[in-house]
Amino acid sequence: MSRLRYVLLAALAAGFVAVAVVVAVVGRGGSAQPARSLGHGQLVSATATLSPQSLLFGQPIHVRVEAVVDRRQLDPRRVRLDAHWTPFQSVAPPVRTKKDVGPFTRLVWTVDLHCVTTACVPKPGLFVRETMPVGTITYDGRTAKGGSVTPLRLTWPEVTTVSRLDPSDLQPAVIIRRSGARQPQPLLPWRLSSEPLGTATYRLAPTTVLWGTAVAALLLVLAAAVILAPYLPALDGLGRRPPARSPLERALETVESAREGEPADTRKALALLAAELGRSGSGTLAWTASELAWSRSEPPSERTAELARQVRSELAGRVNGHHA
Repeated sequence: MSRLRYVLLAALAAGFVAVAVVVAVVGRGGSAQPARSLGHGQLVSATATLSPQSLLFGQPIHVRVEAVVDRRQLDPRRVRLDAHWTPFQSVAPPVRTKKDVGPFTRLVWTVDLHCVTTACVPKPGLFVRETMPVGTITYDGRTAKGGSVTPLRLTWPEVTTVSRLDPSDLQPAVIIRRSGARQPQPLLPWRLSSEPLGTATYRLAPTTVLWGTAVAALLLVLAAAVILAPYLPALDGLGRRPPARSPLERALETVESAREGEPADTRKALALLAAELGRSGSGTLAWTASELAWSRSEPPSERTAELARQVRSELAGRVNGHHA
């Protein structure tokens, strides 16, 4: 039963550790990190990405520009993004966000582009390659030491827009009307687009669900600990070794276990007990044990039990088998 108690205690401890690890790993995974670190003496750095680089006509292009600014030398409010998206146009003005990380600030601009001019419209069955003009990250002012900041150039990869139409889609087909007239008419190849209409929304925020489930898991582990408390070992006894038994205590236990065995085993156990009693200074009890060990007949069970009881009584007033 004691082994089962320790197994239950280990299972509860493992439950606490598992919940703590999940919360630490998942919670840390959602933290924001700077886009890139600044080099020695560098005051601002930037990266620019757009996706997808190859798209079907009508799909939006997602642009993301990240800049890291040394807030000790530059004012992040004066950092500007100067970019033109010709032949594409932005769906809405760029959205700028800011996050301070130590002495640095991370600035992020995001914008969606789409094609509204014939310059980026591919012909049926073909594609169009376009490269947007070079953009810049500029600083409106001077550094804290009075220096100037060189604008950073942002170059964009080539964007390939592929037509959704095949030349055969525009070939006229013969349409037979109810009146029986045959009339050639192009079949419009309408297709369903799987492009999402907007960003995902949640009834409950993901972070709320994470911490709510973490708290619920901890409460379940605590409830299990309360329910299993009567079956768990005492915490104050964990890690403690049982006190070492004295030779006299071991000899007494040998006599008690040999009483129901062979007479020869009982005699040997009594002889051992007599020797240990003699060493501990209990001469009277040692003589009794020796007398029983070397008796002509089989040692009486009742006298052996009485001797064991007397030795137990004397041990109760001792510490580790020696006089206190």
